[in-house]
Amino acid sequence: MTIRVLWLIKGLGPGGAERLLVSAADAHERSIVQPSCAYVLAKKDHLAHELELRGVTATCLAPARWNLWPFRLRRLLAIQRFDIVHIHSPVPGIVARCVVRTLPRGHRPLLVTTEHNAVGTYRRPVQIANRLTSRWDHATITVSNEVLTSLRGRRRRSAQSLAHGIDVAAVAAMAAEPSHRLAARREFGVGTGEIVIGTVANFREQKDYPNLLGAMQRLHQRGVRCRLIAIGQGPLERQMRTLVTDLGLDDAVTIAGYRPDATRVMTGFDVFVLASSYEGLPVALMDALALGLPVVATAVGGVGESLTDGVDAVLVAPADPDALANALESVVGDGVLRHRLSAAAARRAPDFDMRRAAGVIESIYASLIPTPLPEDAPTATRVATENRSRRPSGLQIREATEADRPAMIEMMRRPLRWGDDARIAAFFEWKHDSNPFGRSPTWIALDGPRIVAVRTFMRWQFLRGTETVDAVRAVDTATDPDYQGRGLFRELTNVGVESLLDGGVSFVFNTTNDQSRPGYLSMGWCEVGHLATTVIPRWSHALTTARSRVPADRWSLATGSPQGAIGGASQEVGIGVDEWLRLGGLERWIDEPPVGPRILHTPMSEAFVRWRYGTDLVPYRVVEAGKAVAIIRTRRRGRAKEMVVARTFGDVVRADVLVR
Repeated sequence: MTIRVLWLIKGLGPGGAERLLVSAADAHERSIVQPSCAYVLAKKDHLAHELELRGVTATCLAPARWNLWPFRLRRLLAIQRFDIVHIHSPVPGIVARCVVRTLPRGHRPLLVTTEHNAVGTYRRPVQIANRLTSRWDHATITVSNEVLTSLRGRRRRSAQSLAHGIDVAAVAAMAAEPSHRLAARREFGVGTGEIVIGTVANFREQKDYPNLLGAMQRLHQRGVRCRLIAIGQGPLERQMRTLVTDLGLDDAVTIAGYRPDATRVMTGFDVFVLASSYEGLPVALMDALALGLPVVATAVGGVGESLTDGVDAVLVAPADPDALANALESVVGDGVLRHRLSAAAARRAPDFDMRRAAGVIESIYASLIPTPLPEDAPTATRVATENRSRRPSGLQIREATEADRPAMIEMMRRPLRWGDDARIAAFFEWKHDSNPFGRSPTWIALDGPRIVAVRTFMRWQFLRGTETVDAVRAVDTATDPDYQGRGLFRELTNVGVESLLDGGVSFVFNTTNDQSRPGYLSMGWCEVGHLATTVIPRWSHALTTARSRVPADRWSLATGSPQGAIGGASQEVGIGVDEWLRLGGLERWIDEPPVGPRILHTPMSEAFVRWRYGTDLVPYRVVEAGKAVAIIRTRRRGRAKEMVVARTFGDVVRADVLVR
């Protein structure tokens, strides 16, 4: 049985929400979901043809008299008998919910709403009407966690945050074709070596063009050689053209207007900028990441949630043209930084692939209308839905979203003995969100709305010669004590592994202990070896050491001087990782990577070292001595203290001497 869905949206102009529908039309498995689309504004039909080409019927509800569209919607619903109406705009959604209530009870489609912006950005009457009618929704999806937290009451508790996406492979392929870049730059008369800053944003108050143009004016006054190309349309376009002239930027700013080939034009950019005052999760930003463009943006909404300043973007506060100008100047003037941000953008892009989001949406539809799925359905969707209906316990397994994070952490506190430690949430965020290799995919088991088991896989990358190998490490896992013994650890692990391998991950690995190893081996995992570990005891504390064969504490202690207290206080050994990197430590000590067809090694980039060893939550110290350097930290293990040597560089013998 195929689920018949009607997407309802205000218009099909070239906006972000509208472009998401085009991406979804490509991504949804038609044996599972058959979408149609209805829109209200006849003059905003730019993308109707794009949907039709993808087999999605696009029906204008107000081709003549605008005020008759609710009656046309009711007639469409009565004739077509859709299973679900999926709302993508607040005002049409308010009306649609009321229209659905007028249908006979047995013929009413279920209601799903995607909120693309924080509800506080709507006009007050819309906020009130939206809140009153949304109680009839059967599921709510938000495009970012900020949008989720803007909801209220029961709707907020039951909503799910989901980063929507684009066809990453298609956009990346466009960037790989040099002719697109050459043609775009030739069209706009861009000179050889000229740096182009580009944005794709409609001319509305939300996009804060005065902020961006103010930053460009400052760059122009400083003599920074760069040019801005702005693609978009909207009610403020004429006003912004006037502002460009008033600021003396006619030679530095090109307003290109609406472009149906905006993504192709973006291949001619050197830097992508977004100066918005508020956002959901802009499609143009996802396009920029897939194109491998360095990103400079305001840290608002889903932008600030999805990207990390200094890792995969340069983020600044909104409505601050000085800060935006400084950020742009730093990127425009530093080719190495642009290259690093470009590589980081390309690594992040797969996290915004629409096929992943479509699979989650399909599982939401299927949870509302259980239906058998064909054997050739995508693995993520098939596992998320078939396992739900076939599992004897009746538990649902699906991929977690950001909205699940608080409930996940609360559930994990008990089995993992985290207690009430307030640092846990920040630790989990550092470990699984800030990773330069990408965010950690997580699968959860639910009994109704209650999360009862969690399994997280940390993304990793290795180099084999010059080849990059994508992998994941099976890390955090926990099962509610009330649900232990039901095989959820095995099931969550197998579901996650199968989906990740189908998604292009080369292998999954872990470093197990004696307790967990038998479980992994019983699932068919291979034991490939042991990590070499050396323990150097202080014999004067041998009894304390012997009694401390317990798990080590998560948090670091101060790394005191070997000479003890100096001036009445313990002196920290070495320097912090951030300071070491700032002083060029990594460049001085980086080793030549090993080479061989069977040798894997983790690339030692500055972003990786800063993330892995530079966090304030578990701080490390760097100690240099002669021809060797060590990255260390001190932690508690039972009644003993131990020094952990995380990494050494330089001469091997000298490094051993330094460690001792």
